[in-house]
Amino acid sequence: MGYPWIFCLSLCLVIAACNGPKKADPITDCELAEELYERHGRQGSHRSQIYLDSAIKLCPSLAKAWREISVPYLKRGDYATWSHYMDRAVELEPAHYLNVRGWCKIKFLHDYEGGLDDLLRYDQLIESDLKIAGEYNLYTWMAFAKLGLGDSLAALEYFNKSIESALAKGEEWIGQYDYLYRGILKLELKNYDGAMQDFDEQIRLYDKLADVHYYKGLTWQRMGQGSKAQAALRRAHQLFTDEGNHISDPYVEMPWEIYLEDIDSLLSFRR
Repeated sequence: MGYPWIFCLSLCLVIAACNGPKKADPITDCELAEELYERHGRQGSHRSQIYLDSAIKLCPSLAKAWREISVPYLKRGDYATWSHYMDRAVELEPAHYLNVRGWCKIKFLHDYEGGLDDLLRYDQLIESDLKIAGEYNLYTWMAFAKLGLGDSLAALEYFNKSIESALAKGEEWIGQYDYLYRGILKLELKNYDGAMQDFDEQIRLYDKLADVHYYKGLTWQRMGQGSKAQAALRRAHQLFTDEGNHISDPYVEMPWEIYLEDIDSLLSFRR
């Protein structure tokens, strides 16, 4: 991505600026960079990357351009290039991008220590009753990091903190899958009653998620309740294949993600 692009794009914007409303002062490089950022187009396209690269060269302090140009590399699995751009965005505006880098490290790179460090720094930096990182509560990502590091009890504390911080603001702020995730962890810790309570809460909030019925069936099975387990698993199968949905991600396998084979395997189980 060379400098001739900057010249051509800048010239076009200067001409547009001259033909538009008159400014008291000449347009600056950073103002041109903002124009390029606003016009960069579809994320990951050749045009987008050229515009963003040109914006960065014109105004190296434009953090949002550093962050935006990094995203396609993350989605394509080029984590080294993503990190090159994302690290600069964090350096320029840590209050805006530490949380982004943190959850991306955890989700995509499985860099649990690095991601947790970013989120802890962000947590100390930002004063807010409820902190969101990507599609989850900040503390849910911290729980995933602790799971990746093999510390289930610390993960449980973070899941608790995620739900408690959301409830303090209102039930509608609870993460879409927070009760499910905490319930699965309780299941792994053999707290079957606690797991059931969380699964029932998840079902109360949204009953067409195949995953929660699968894990409820697994819990019934562990408790020796074969008929109840089979009923829950049949519901999971119905939702997975027909009227409901299940947790999935187009880029990575999510924690405790289930597949139809998992459900079928348990449905064939007889106690």
